[in-house]
Amino acid sequence: MKLPGPSIPQVHLQPGELLVTQKPQWVITLLGSCLSVTMFHARFQLAAICHAMLSRPRGIVPPGSSPAQRFRYLSEVIPAMARRFSQLGLPPNQVEVKLFGGGDVIALGGEPHHDHSIGQANIILAHLMLSEAGFQINAQNVGGDRGRKIVFNTASGRVLHQRLSRERTKS
Repeated sequence: MKLPGPSIPQVHLQPGELLVTQKPQWVITLLGSCLSVTMFHARFQLAAICHAMLSRPRGIVPPGSSPAQRFRYLSEVIPAMARRFSQLGLPPNQVEVKLFGGGDVIALGGEPHHDHSIGQANIILAHLMLSEAGFQINAQNVGGDRGRKIVFNTASGRVLHQRLSRERTKS
């Protein structure tokens, strides 16, 4: 995937990371069952993207956990993203939200079953949490049986995405 505007810096987002910025960047990440949520507000040029691995932790995330430990989970990272936008007084209905990933590439319990995949659990929780927080999803490319490469332009909110071959799918 060739990026337009190669003069804009590129950043690779790793699993468990959250990036919130007002700087123009191309943020690149690979998704299998993981889910990326992007948020963008054009007037404030505020952009956010996460790479969450799982819907929820099995127990409680210990107080004082590093962001990389907490942001592995959608249940932790979506509220953190929402707080960043609300701190600037930006209501959810003014934020452009997009979802990517959540492929059926890893099954819960070790047996592949569409209703119990990690990817599906991630998609379901993201939809629920975003809706409860008042956000509308403007675009999404989720599910399926392959991973994705996504590239997020933090200056425009534009997301380029490409499905990966099954051999390259990783979360």
